[in-house]
Amino acid sequence: MSLTGAAAPAVQVRAISRRYRRRDPLAVDGVSFAIEPGEALGLLGPNGAGKSTIVRMVAGLMRPDAGEVRLFGQTPSDVAARSQLGLAPENPEFPRYLRADEVLDYFGGLLGLTAAERARRVPEALAWANLAGERRQVRHFSKGMKQRLGLAQAILGRPRLLILDEPTADLDPMGRRDVRELIVRLKARGVAILLNSHLLSEVERVCDTVSILIKGRILREGPVQELVPEGGTLEDVFVDLVRARSGTGEAGLAELAW
Repeated sequence: MSLTGAAAPAVQVRAISRRYRRRDPLAVDGVSFAIEPGEALGLLGPNGAGKSTIVRMVAGLMRPDAGEVRLFGQTPSDVAARSQLGLAPENPEFPRYLRADEVLDYFGGLLGLTAAERARRVPEALAWANLAGERRQVRHFSKGMKQRLGLAQAILGRPRLLILDEPTADLDPMGRRDVRELIVRLKARGVAILLNSHLLSEVERVCDTVSILIKGRILREGPVQELVPEGGTLEDVFVDLVRARSGTGEAGLAELAW
């Protein structure tokens, strides 16, 4: 029986699988996890592990071939569930000839915000993103500026679930710190966070739990403090696991000739 209402996790993923072509190996193979309100879960894995595919399925941009995804007890296609979701995709793109405030006003309208709500929230989001007063069109933005605008768009609707797909990839150290502080603040307000990132130090600092994927399957998961041994780092755990799984390691360096 599906969970609904206050008893439902923000995200419930049950044994989802996805294959892109019939003869391809599974991109995602039987993945399950849950995220409670006020909790941040980090998805970790090498390139091609299936992280972005999972993000797309949770966000309702792609359907699993098997298994199910529930957002607040409902399917991702449910309008009420989707209205509580904020998504900051990797490499966000916006209409090139709009300015930052125009982009957010447009997305605020799509969210159903009134003109008064947009007039209040858009400047707040731009100020957080350090884009207040920026009058250039988006086509003149750097990658980092687009990344900040994408994050501002994701939080504009005050979501109860925020999905961040490589949110700090093009940000400078100040930008990465701003994102960390945002995640901590939103968690304190009961917002659930799904974070896909290659920056393991960032994940270790803000996530409560992590799931480490290789070739579409979760090989290790749990609270960060339980997975990381005393004196170690999440990067150590991740690298050791990936090397053990792939059969490569430091010994392979001896094969390189300088």
